[in-house]
Amino acid sequence: MTSSPRHSYGITLHPSAYQPLLRVLDMDESTFRRRTAVDGPIGGNGRIDVDAVAHKDEVQSASFRANRESFERLLREGLDVRWEHALAEIQTKPDGVILNMQNGQKIVEKFVVGADGPHSNTRITLLPKVELKVLPVVAFNGKRRVKQRLFHEIYAPHMKDSNIVEARKNGALLHVSVNENAGDSVSVSWIYSRLSHGSSDPLHKPNRPVAGATDIPEKFYDEIGALKDLEQPFADIFDEEKLRDERVLHWLMRTVMIPLSELQALAKQDVIFLGDSVHAQPILGGWGANAAIKDAIELAEHIAKNGSKGVADWYEARYAMWSADVEKSEKMIMEMHQGQKCTL
Repeated sequence: MTSSPRHSYGITLHPSAYQPLLRVLDMDESTFRRRTAVDGPIGGNGRIDVDAVAHKDEVQSASFRANRESFERLLREGLDVRWEHALAEIQTKPDGVILNMQNGQKIVEKFVVGADGPHSNTRITLLPKVELKVLPVVAFNGKRRVKQRLFHEIYAPHMKDSNIVEARKNGALLHVSVNENAGDSVSVSWIYSRLSHGSSDPLHKPNRPVAGATDIPEKFYDEIGALKDLEQPFADIFDEEKLRDERVLHWLMRTVMIPLSELQALAKQDVIFLGDSVHAQPILGGWGANAAIKDAIELAEHIAKNGSKGVADWYEARYAMWSADVEKSEKMIMEMHQGQKCTL
């Protein structure tokens, strides 16, 4: 890992993913939610009002909003996690897998699990020709610290105990969610997204470099300024002048699906992939974190029973589901931007 994480943002966890994890952690659901929920510090459990979200696929009454940093902190308990170890290159040899780190250290292991996300250095090193698919969706994101008094005056009455609210306006989907509710302020995230208007759309830049994520076109602020008569908390969040003074990120909605034959070939060389590194779903309309949790639990059970040499069979058993989930996520992100519910 490159450095200690700064992942203090919210993710939605579904019971199909976190309930099997409870058995591994030997923890009851109430304790798990209290320790990881975005509003856990004030006694909350991360509640999501299903009627407050525009896309309800998989969102259930037991789904909740977790703070990723708190979740990762819980998972790290009792583990020896080494920071400042960014991967430079990986080599597969008959006597093991060699990890050459950017700090000059060389590590030799019996097998390696690449769980390093859609921009996986592990995958890029071994499968450099694999390219991410960019979907025709425009998305911008930002975070803001809101004082508790303002949150209770403007946000809470409209969010009604839900840690996510969404609405549609002018063909765009507006999203506001809580990252962390603790202390004298509340961290909230917002997302402005819509379908691309085509190749001439100045807000859809599928080929932009990674460093270009902070290059925000003036057209974005024009569209924000055109959002008139918004209800709260959208009116406060999507205030053009406030956003001009804040850090805004341009997101690309990406997917990837690695060919089964290539995964099986690398598995025979003791390199294994799971989660977004092998079957990435878009941030919107996808459930990448939940898929990765399921992968990790089932892979661990498989290795415990069969050893790493049987992973090719594990891929075979899961590949059709992975492909279907990626395809479903691509369909979902289009549908969630074409619907008419939750319109302001």
